Amino acid sequence: GVKMSGVINVVKWVLMIIGAISVYYGMSLQMKYDGVTGKIISEVISPKLHPESMAKVYMPMANTLLKTGDITMASIVRVKVADDVTNEDVEEAMESIATEEGIRSVGMLPLSEMVELQTNAPGVTKGHADFKRQRFLKIFQYCAPRTAMTMVEHSDAFSAYLPCRLALIEDKQGQRWLYTLDMNAMIYGGAELPEYLLEKALEVQRVITRIQNGGAEGD
Repeated sequence: GVKMSGVINVVKWVLMIIGAISVYYGMSLQMKYDGVTGKIISEVISPKLHPESMAKVYMPMANTLLKTGDITMASIVRVKVADDVTNEDVEEAMESIATEEGIRSVGMLPLSEMVELQTNAPGVTKGHADFKRQRFLKIFQYCAPRTAMTMVEHSDAFSAYLPCRLALIEDKQGQRWLYTLDMNAMIYGGAELPEYLLEKALEVQRVITRIQNGGAEGD
């Protein structure tokens, strides 16, 4: 409500003021000191991150986090599924695009269907008066094995991003979405990736984005 939005505005102003102070003192200290001392100060105040890290990762994440209070919402990309596209259309479109792009479909988890099977008595199926329906949720997983190994060779932590996942989910209002992790955090969030790895990461991002958008339109 009003109180919460007031708190969010205060937090935003505090962050802006802290940022302005940090920039001011950072520039002052860099002008005042040189040599080894200046280098240390520079690296402490301005870590060697990708030059687009603030614009593409940290500011969008901060804004979403302040708006929603949900860190998971700050780390994903989601696309609305068109109303005239069935779940089967979404799945067929995504599988078709994945095949065309040469990325492997490595598994699906029909989570809502699994829960329906576990929570309904034998013989009580869809259409039955006593059937307990779950919001639709199905996870689709994709992987380019050679690219995956290249990424892990650079950092073992990249393995936590594998395989690339897309979630088709029906929200509490009945709207369907396709969710996936925001790969910008991996690509731009730290130091600049080596050129060979950057090319591979951008290609995976392009393919997953195409699968997500194509699935949402049933294209």
